[in-house]
Amino acid sequence: MEISAAGRLVVRISAADVGKRVSVRRLDDTGGPRQNFTDTVGVLTSWDDGVLMITRRDGERVRIPESALVAGKVVPAEPARRRGPSASYEELARITARGWRPVESERLGEWELRAASGFTRRANSVLPLGDPGLPLDEALTAVRRWYGDRGLPA
Repeated sequence: MEISAAGRLVVRISAADVGKRVSVRRLDDTGGPRQNFTDTVGVLTSWDDGVLMITRRDGERVRIPESALVAGKVVPAEPARRRGPSASYEELARITARGWRPVESERLGEWELRAASGFTRRANSVLPLGDPGLPLDEALTAVRRWYGDRGLPA
């Protein structure tokens, strides 16, 4: 096996590292004419009788003979995925509504009546997010009246 002077391959793991996340480089045993390396990263789950078992994050268990190791080291735990809490439909609708402001708007409970002199349908619509504060039939009558006062269809 040839190893260039530019890189130094050292096995820095032992059976004492069972349970830790490791990165190992080993000889690929595909039997080709050249000796190739392959890497495995995961949790070292056992090291018995000269055989390492590494469990990758996808759950695959990789069996590696100790004699095939070329390099290895303990690596930090996989970083946690940083996802904030999911936004609700109502939150997303309120956020996107701020990107297309109407010329005029008025609240009807948790509904927003929006008007923009007739040049776009989105700005001339009700954003019904929650309770209008009135029984539905009365709320719809109020909406029709509001748009009618502005010469807009309801």
